Amino acid sequence: AVLVAVLSRPALNELYLLGVSYVVLATFLAVEVTLATYTRPRSPSTGVGAAMFFIYLTYSLLPIRLQEAVGAGIVLSVAQIACVLYVNYEDAVWRQVVANIVLLASTNIAGVFTHYPSELAQRQAFLETRQCVEARLTTQRENQQQERLLLSVLPRHVAMEMKADIAGKPKDTMFHKIYIQRHENVSILFADICGFTSSFVGHSRSEEINRHNPAFDRLAAEHHCLRIKLLGDCYYCVSGLPEPRPDHAQCCVEMGLDMIDAIAQVYLLHLQVRNVMGVNVNMRVGIHTGRVHCGVLGLRKWQFDVWSNDVTLANYMESGGIPGRVHITKETLRYLDGDYEVEPGHGGERNSYLRDHNIETFLIVPANTYRTTKRPANSFSMNGSISKELRVMGHGSQHGKHTKVGFGEGLEEKDPEDEVNEYLMRAIDARSIDRLRAEHCKTFLLTFRRPDIEDKYSKERDRMLSTYFCCSFFIFLSILVVQLLIIPHSHLMLSSFIAGGCIVTLINLVVLAESSKVRQILRGICRNRAVAQMLAATVLLVTYAITLSPMVSTHHCTVRGQPESQLPENTTTTQCPPQVSHNHDYLDYFTFCVLLVMIMCAVYQILISLAKLVILSCICTGYLALIMFYVGNRSEMLWYRYLTVVILLSFVVALIIHSQHTEATYRLDFLWKLQATEEKEDMEHLQAYNHKLLANILPVHVAEHFLSSEKNADELYHEQCECVCIMFASIPNFSEFYVELEANNEGVECLRLLNEIIADFDELLAERRFRYIEKIKSTGATYMAASGLTKSTCDMRGYHHVTAMADYALRIREQLSYVNEHSFNNFRIRIGINIGPVVAGVIGARKPQYDIWGNAVNVASRMDSTGVLDQIQVTQEMYQILHAKGYPLTCRGTIKVKGKGEMVTYFLNG
Repeated sequence: AVLVAVLSRPALNELYLLGVSYVVLATFLAVEVTLATYTRPRSPSTGVGAAMFFIYLTYSLLPIRLQEAVGAGIVLSVAQIACVLYVNYEDAVWRQVVANIVLLASTNIAGVFTHYPSELAQRQAFLETRQCVEARLTTQRENQQQERLLLSVLPRHVAMEMKADIAGKPKDTMFHKIYIQRHENVSILFADICGFTSSFVGHSRSEEINRHNPAFDRLAAEHHCLRIKLLGDCYYCVSGLPEPRPDHAQCCVEMGLDMIDAIAQVYLLHLQVRNVMGVNVNMRVGIHTGRVHCGVLGLRKWQFDVWSNDVTLANYMESGGIPGRVHITKETLRYLDGDYEVEPGHGGERNSYLRDHNIETFLIVPANTYRTTKRPANSFSMNGSISKELRVMGHGSQHGKHTKVGFGEGLEEKDPEDEVNEYLMRAIDARSIDRLRAEHCKTFLLTFRRPDIEDKYSKERDRMLSTYFCCSFFIFLSILVVQLLIIPHSHLMLSSFIAGGCIVTLINLVVLAESSKVRQILRGICRNRAVAQMLAATVLLVTYAITLSPMVSTHHCTVRGQPESQLPENTTTTQCPPQVSHNHDYLDYFTFCVLLVMIMCAVYQILISLAKLVILSCICTGYLALIMFYVGNRSEMLWYRYLTVVILLSFVVALIIHSQHTEATYRLDFLWKLQATEEKEDMEHLQAYNHKLLANILPVHVAEHFLSSEKNADELYHEQCECVCIMFASIPNFSEFYVELEANNEGVECLRLLNEIIADFDELLAERRFRYIEKIKSTGATYMAASGLTKSTCDMRGYHHVTAMADYALRIREQLSYVNEHSFNNFRIRIGINIGPVVAGVIGARKPQYDIWGNAVNVASRMDSTGVLDQIQVTQEMYQILHAKGYPLTCRGTIKVKGKGEMVTYFLNG
């Protein structure tokens, strides 16, 4: 009681518990020595029951390590034997002493087999939980990287909607889902670097583009603009997306003015571009305010984009602008509320579209005095007093301090090992055993409140099952040895020993056979907890029956010195061993053997507490009934009846407390491990969704590069590809089909049909023969793809990646005819294909956009733009490969190609 009261104090530290445990052990030793030494009359069995009780308590209930428990158990055992020898040194008690040694040794071994499996199970549960937590945190870190990469390419609302659709069940609909939203009152900015193509000579185009875009992306974030896409050296963004802003026009104007300043500062720091190459690099900016449809089209390589007539007008505002100036429409000027000084833009004089549509344009007059006082709210709060020259180059910005894959904000990366340990420490500190038991387990039965969890727990295999049965077999042998030493022999006794021994041995062989050649047959038995519990109960029942059988077979032996004259008339006497009858130890050793059976029950930690309570109650009731029968109502034996009741009930209470504690610990460890496993699985599912989304944004090998590498945020990624086949396919007359009317939801239904066409093209790429092909992007009604971008897809001998592209071009032409037939339209496709070396890489380290550059790409684009409707135009290099493969081609002749002069081209027939 004192021990329970002391240990019930909350938040006990380890040293305090250890000190209390040592005090309790000292008390055990003192009580044991006192009982064995001073109890009268003298007997070798005196104090053995108490010693067994104390030893088992030491192993099962004291919060000490196994080594300390073994040491304490040995000390208690040696003290008991020493006291017996000291008190009974004049008597011939070797049988009782040997029996005592066997009893105490069995109790110690049972204690070890109780303590060790329990501690091992807890440690294994902790390690498994830790592994789950570690895997979960690793997956979570990867998820965060994926999420940052994903959200750097797609707005959150679009990405979350796509992820929900991937996680949900596929819906059987006539059309593919279209991820498009309409937004009113937004401002669209297009910016183009004038003189960029000239300055590009001798430099990597991707390096040049990535030199500008990090600064532009930072400016876009500061001015609340959403970068939409990069088209070569053209940059365009929108303010008012995805959340509407009343100052969207001011944000775009400020963005444009800062971009002009940024490009000027970049090339002031790189004077060799001007001095050596004699070019003047500047920025031309066009802005328009109106309505947009935003989202993604197709099924693969999603790129967030905007569509509308207002977007088209903003594009023409840029091309009709003036280098170094911000060119705006009258609609944008209306939203500026007179905040800027403007002058007439005369855009119609420089662009036919503006002239034909009578668009009135204006130019912003730069005014630094205004810009330092009326900048959009919080636009530069990140940079404080950092000079503008440094700011536009990225110096002094927090973004420049990224150390890990630079998507999103810079993060302090912890050591994974430390992170797991910190997580576990927080979880352990927050873990309340009482609260968890109350929430998840029934009060006394300890079964889980949720049937599904209880079902999972019942199917959990106990790894220590064979250990329990081995220990029970040893206890069974110990009981046989004790009874053979102490109890008078009889035919019934020996027969029961043999029969029971065969049954127990057979059951142990069944359990232990799992690791032998017959484990396939017996695996189902051992992995079923219910069957294992039945086997354990059978072993207990057989052992209990064997323990009590000598009492029945030797009931005619003199009991506690009872004279033969007091026995029933028809009783024939059997001579008892003189040592036993003289010292009246007969019933004592029966009691000790029953205690061993009860300890055996406690060893089976696979048994639930209720089952143990029932079994222990039956053991006590049956044995006490026999005691009452043998002792009778003789007054001189009443003390023995009461003592036996006290001993047995004390054992039952201690064993039930231990059983409740052990089962609760097992169940809560299982629950913790289950929760950690479920969280890990949830993270893995989320990771799978993110990975699937990323695979539809970047090529798999590129996404893995960004997710696995540790690099500076603005580090460039690119690779040289020597033999790439590039295809451009456009639908020139789609622009005639696209109109914004109330009847077609302001153009959304037109985009829905375009989405179906692009989705059909994407679905074709899933065919095995087109595995060499990677979709690059779709821009408006133009579809771009390439093959041979990786070592595994570039076939320099058989040119399978080239023939795959030719087959794909023929296939999408057929597919468009199918769409025309079923949509009653007359869309006409124009396709151009070329082959050659390219540079493949990512534009924008923080908002990555995969693309390819090079002369071969430009020529492929020209093959499309100079092509003929419903024809596939290819270059002479393509002709040589395809003609050798047996493809039918027709020579078109010589045509003029911008930037290339005259070229001989061919039409691929199919």
